[in-house]
Amino acid sequence: MTHLSDRALQGLKQYQYKSGGYTLLDNFHTPIWNGIVELLPLWLAPNLITLIGVSALVVAYVVTLFYLPGLAGSGPWWLYYLNGFSVFWYLHLDCLDGKQARRTKSSSPLGQLFDHGVDALSVHLILTVIAATLSIGISWKAVVGSLGIMIPWQLAHWEEYHTGMLFYGTKYWGITEANYLLVLLHIMTGILGPEIWIADVAAMLNLKLPFTLLLNDCLLVFIAFFAISYSSAAFYRVLNVDQVALPPQERGHKALGRGNAIGHLISLQTVNTIGGVMLFLCLKSPTAAPAVNAIFGIIYAQQSTKLIIDHMSKEPFSVLLWPVLAMAVVSANALLNIVQFELSCWVVAVVVVGGYITYIVQNINEICRYLGINCLTLRHLDNAAK
Repeated sequence: MTHLSDRALQGLKQYQYKSGGYTLLDNFHTPIWNGIVELLPLWLAPNLITLIGVSALVVAYVVTLFYLPGLAGSGPWWLYYLNGFSVFWYLHLDCLDGKQARRTKSSSPLGQLFDHGVDALSVHLILTVIAATLSIGISWKAVVGSLGIMIPWQLAHWEEYHTGMLFYGTKYWGITEANYLLVLLHIMTGILGPEIWIADVAAMLNLKLPFTLLLNDCLLVFIAFFAISYSSAAFYRVLNVDQVALPPQERGHKALGRGNAIGHLISLQTVNTIGGVMLFLCLKSPTAAPAVNAIFGIIYAQQSTKLIIDHMSKEPFSVLLWPVLAMAVVSANALLNIVQFELSCWVVAVVVVGGYITYIVQNINEICRYLGINCLTLRHLDNAAK
């Protein structure tokens, strides 16, 4: 099965990345990253750096679910330091891959796609792990908190599709700052213990409130503020962009204009809404919850990757339907209990993960064949070895 047409591959080949800017912390780190990349071996492929970086998040994800499948409670002390290190490791390797590509003269559209595709998956991995560290548990808080980060991240790429510019934040707050905050939260938990996050804020401040306010609730309020402010800014920029101002090589065959932008937004948020409903329906089963969480996280990553591919190849965007059907099946079974619920969730999770891996590998192979490159090795070195 072919995922990318010749027209899409041609559009991808002509892709040029445009960043919306860097934060003060990014600029501070740049000379450090430039120095570190000079120490890397020239045979090390940029995409391999990206893969090594995300592998730390995968390890932290698996280990965390082993010790804290309910995303709450107290794990071994070293778990929180492992989680903090995984984010730190991923952050810096994610910033080295592009520099290594330029250093080895191996920059390609595949590198950009690989980087952002891995980022889409890392959103799910990081949010699951931080939910466990903050003892949020399998609850509506975990669902709302995850969506509060997932939706703005996806909106950044929706905006890039329609404007050609990728904004992850402001001059003072972006991806680097957010990742350092996550590292700090993990380390704080390792030092003070996870119990700190379920402490009653009112009792700590000697206040009387008509409701219980836990410390991790305050972080959810921060996430809500971020989600609303960032999303509002993205809406404004997209709905007020002059599509005619985009150069022809950027427009390509995209479906642009306000109507299409709103349509794309509705389709993406429909997928997220179905995923959110599925998560809420499955809160009743701690055994199935990790599987259902993985189903939505993987589908989110796949739909986001599809959006990124369509942007880079300058093609009309549409969501993938079969993952939506998978979530609808899980939701329907949660309500009707047609087959054994926990088992069915894990079966669907395996199918979704398999479908995601197949989708990613096939797209990578098609791009590699068209561009005449390798994904995880440098072809000019391979040819020299022969």
